[in-house]
Amino acid sequence: MNIDEKKLKESIRLFLEAIGENPDREGLKETPDRIVRLWKEFKSYENFNMTIFEDIGSYDEMVVVRDINFYSLCEHHLLPFFGKAHIAYIPDGKVCGLSKLVRVVNKFSYRPQVQERLTSEIAEYLEKELKPKGVAVVLEAMHLCYSSDTEILTDKGWKLFKDLHMDNKVAQVNPNSLEISFVKPVNYIKYPFKGMMINFRSKSVDLLVSPDHKMLYSTEWIFYKSKNKRWLSKQAYEIKDLSKIIIPQAGLMKGKELDYVELEEEYEKVNFGKTLTKTTKKLKLKADTFIKFLAIYLAEGSFDIKGKRRYAVRIVQKANTDSAKEIENILKELPFNYFSYERKNGTVEFIIFSKILTKYVEKFGKSRDKYIPDFIYSLSIRQRKLFLEYFILGDGYKKPDGKTYHFVSKSKKLIDGIQALYATLGISTTVFETKDKNGNIYYRLETRKDKKGNNKYYSMVREVKDVPYNDFIYSVTVPEGYILVRRNGKIAISGNCMAMRGVKNPTSYTVTSKLTGVFKDCEKTRNEFLNLINSNKNL
Repeated sequence: MNIDEKKLKESIRLFLEAIGENPDREGLKETPDRIVRLWKEFKSYENFNMTIFEDIGSYDEMVVVRDINFYSLCEHHLLPFFGKAHIAYIPDGKVCGLSKLVRVVNKFSYRPQVQERLTSEIAEYLEKELKPKGVAVVLEAMHLCYSSDTEILTDKGWKLFKDLHMDNKVAQVNPNSLEISFVKPVNYIKYPFKGMMINFRSKSVDLLVSPDHKMLYSTEWIFYKSKNKRWLSKQAYEIKDLSKIIIPQAGLMKGKELDYVELEEEYEKVNFGKTLTKTTKKLKLKADTFIKFLAIYLAEGSFDIKGKRRYAVRIVQKANTDSAKEIENILKELPFNYFSYERKNGTVEFIIFSKILTKYVEKFGKSRDKYIPDFIYSLSIRQRKLFLEYFILGDGYKKPDGKTYHFVSKSKKLIDGIQALYATLGISTTVFETKDKNGNIYYRLETRKDKKGNNKYYSMVREVKDVPYNDFIYSVTVPEGYILVRRNGKIAISGNCMAMRGVKNPTSYTVTSKLTGVFKDCEKTRNEFLNLINSNKNL
């Protein structure tokens, strides 16, 4: 059946109007034409000549093509699903060109589909055309994972999946080294889900994921006793009955060493009472000194601007302490005039009069609105540690155990930023929301250490249970396959969902599969095929 181009264009316009969009705005006005071109291309895959070779002698060994990328459209909600197809057949006098197996997948996937039918249609078509001794088709399709209240770490801080934009870079994690890097997602999907989710919980972990979610974990024996300490990967439902599984929570991001920081101030150059032009004043500062200052300012500082003449940055600290002395040493290294005075309450206030500095720190808010500038996250490991060291000097509190720190702030964005920094330095933390006696909300962050005083980068799950759920769930795909997420202030490194419904194979994957002939009847042949398609996959 050919496409009715006129009807398709009209329906796309009606659809856009129905969801509150303006189909004539820039970005959408060409959409109906794009949809027509897309579906004309999809339709072109429906008919092709299946090139078959019959002069193959006595060849009757297995022919396998794996990792065929496919894309399709779920017929229930017209949302995409995608993944990889693996196809095998054993010839019985006929073979086809290998590229034709890819065309067969496209023939049936480029239409509204369900995964189970797609698998069967591919297998049945090959049975009909090749009449082989047997056909095996396995589809691994990427579906959805996280609850709607789960956040993901981006280059702009923590974001709920629903607020994520495809232009945002997200923190992906290498499952072997736990090295963190920021990349653009390969794909992003949301989907309505009604059913049971699985909740993995402890004091420092809180993951709510779909049963087919790909988990990164270790067992108690492997993690604490085995010489070959490693991370494993299975779907959530496969490990929910295991006791004492361990979830990674932090990795290491390398970053870049910064030598200098440059501040800029735009002002009007005036001559004889008349404005001539706007110009920019630049000030170059040693990066380490400025990082120290900025950390202390965000922990304990404020600013005020009065009119067009008075610009001041203020830092308050307890008088006659090592912290106060160190703050003054840093101010001496900066090219700004300052003075200090002791208050009657036992604190000392440092006041820096500088327009260029005041205008710079103004961007990062006051009190409940403070946040960490983006460039801090991309610094080298040493400089990120330096920032945290001086943030602790300004506002950190060492707990009575002598090992862990906690921080309290009115600003959620500031505490979230501190937690993100720790996560990229291999240190596990937890954020709690608390209220004072007047009902004011504060945010407290605590670092985590083991009994020997070493920084923790993991947590042991103490409770796993099924939870009813009726909301959207989300998935982000990244090249390394694992991402840094957070729920209720608790971080976890976890994966995407491989929803592969149907028959279990020996490697513990659940797959949508269609097996005929010798693949169905002979366990040895079936296992040979399944081992071939699962070789070289990351655990």
